[in-house]
Amino acid sequence: MANLFEHLGELIASDIDPVERAAEIFDRYGQTVSVMILDSSGFSRISEEHGILYFLTRLVMMRQIVGPILETHHDKDFKFEADNVYAIFDHPDDAIRAALAAHEAVQKAKLMLTENEPFRVCIGIGYGKMLFSETLEGYFGEEMNLASKLGEDIAEGGETLLTVAAYENADRELVKSFEKLSLSISGIVATYYRQQFNSQAT
Repeated sequence: MANLFEHLGELIASDIDPVERAAEIFDRYGQTVSVMILDSSGFSRISEEHGILYFLTRLVMMRQIVGPILETHHDKDFKFEADNVYAIFDHPDDAIRAALAAHEAVQKAKLMLTENEPFRVCIGIGYGKMLFSETLEGYFGEEMNLASKLGEDIAEGGETLLTVAAYENADRELVKSFEKLSLSISGIVATYYRQQFNSQAT
């Protein structure tokens, strides 16, 4: 079977608008999954102040900490890209537990960004039906876009942010400490849920 992008290319070559075949395409390539986007805090600032090798050394250490955690929490797949981690889970509960464990493990490892500043990660989590391509592109969909926005642009170090879909489909006990917030993106108000990692609560 052709992968997603090959199939889209075939439709376009046949003068067929893929949008008109949306239901068929989602039925063929859609997967309901939870996506976790992890970003490291301070990449640009620390690289400029201390040099790229200084930051990359700490980035490698972070990867060595986070990789095994994702596997322990039943990830379907994950990949590292620069200072980001993209991980896929069957359910948001697994993604949330992995996120909280990642925050805790990075802190317990006493990984430092500078002499006085701890290395911290920022995490966004989404959940829903997304289009999957077996090539390197991976998953596509609104929840992927939202999770990326939350993890890479909005979350501060130590924070885990959930989309509404991830929050509503998660175990109530697991998300009871998340607070509801909202923000405006290109004139559209978006709701999300936030938890700041608290070492005293683990």
